[in-house]
Amino acid sequence: MKDYLRRHIWILSKLYENPKGLTYKEFEYEWGRTELNSLKTPLPKRTFADCLRAIEDAFDIQISPDVRNGYRYRIVNREWLEKDNVKDWLLSAFAVNGLLQDSKGLRDRVMYETIPYGNGHLLKILECMKKNQVVNLLYQDFFDDEPCEILLEPYFVRVFHQRWYVIGVMLNAPEGEEPEERTKQGRIRRYALDRVHRIFATEDTFKMPRGLSVDSYFADAFGIIVEPEVLKAERIRIKATDINHRRDYLRKLPIHWSQREVEKHSDYSIFEVTVMPTYDFIQHILTMSSEVEVLSPNYVREEVVRWVKEIAKIYGLKTLDF
Repeated sequence: MKDYLRRHIWILSKLYENPKGLTYKEFEYEWGRTELNSLKTPLPKRTFADCLRAIEDAFDIQISPDVRNGYRYRIVNREWLEKDNVKDWLLSAFAVNGLLQDSKGLRDRVMYETIPYGNGHLLKILECMKKNQVVNLLYQDFFDDEPCEILLEPYFVRVFHQRWYVIGVMLNAPEGEEPEERTKQGRIRRYALDRVHRIFATEDTFKMPRGLSVDSYFADAFGIIVEPEVLKAERIRIKATDINHRRDYLRKLPIHWSQREVEKHSDYSIFEVTVMPTYDFIQHILTMSSEVEVLSPNYVREEVVRWVKEIAKIYGLKTLDF
């Protein structure tokens, strides 16, 4: 890693882990002691200032010395950043990387949740999104025998359950589709990058629909599946028990941003979420086993029961009493 990049990542990590900031002298002292600075190069004030400007430009953040607090350099717009999930994630990722680089002894003691496939296509997708370029995908779904070409206006990317997805409007109907299926053209679809054989940018461009953002598109979704033409968002009531501290876990890690705890009892609570009861939502409910119970709407409850019966059959259990 180049020295200047090491410095940038290290300074960023120090800013991120010290909300109240550090003085230039503290930066200078710590830089002289860090394992990243194996050559023991100095940190002149001009170089330090150049690094701060580069970090501000790269991450669109504001760094300035707090005059009333001993000229401590800190991220000024930190509260605003915490509302921007992408920037906050990028900053924290770089900060953690800087800490790991700074302490070689930690490298064998930290494990990330890896995304095994699809990373190689991500940069190309992002480049095309930046230029609003239509992309040509050679894509093969799990239920297809052969890959097919897809022309796509890439609107968003999202990672979900260790997979990167690109979401956008398909402009062509894949070869072999029936005429009535061509009515699906123009519908926003999702494509997992681990199933993309190859990708290249076309010369065609597109305009993003006004007012459409990744947050608004997924507002009523639990995960990656968005099917407004099939399912509408429902207010779903869920009973969470104290078995394995499930309701405490839900308080700390909500199922969805809309989650509210509407009733509290001695050994359980009732939560409400407003989401589309899609396949991935039902599967998530099932992962919590007997710790939760869907109370309403009834058709969502019945869908969970249907899956429970299927699981019981696999294990040779009778389901007459269900």
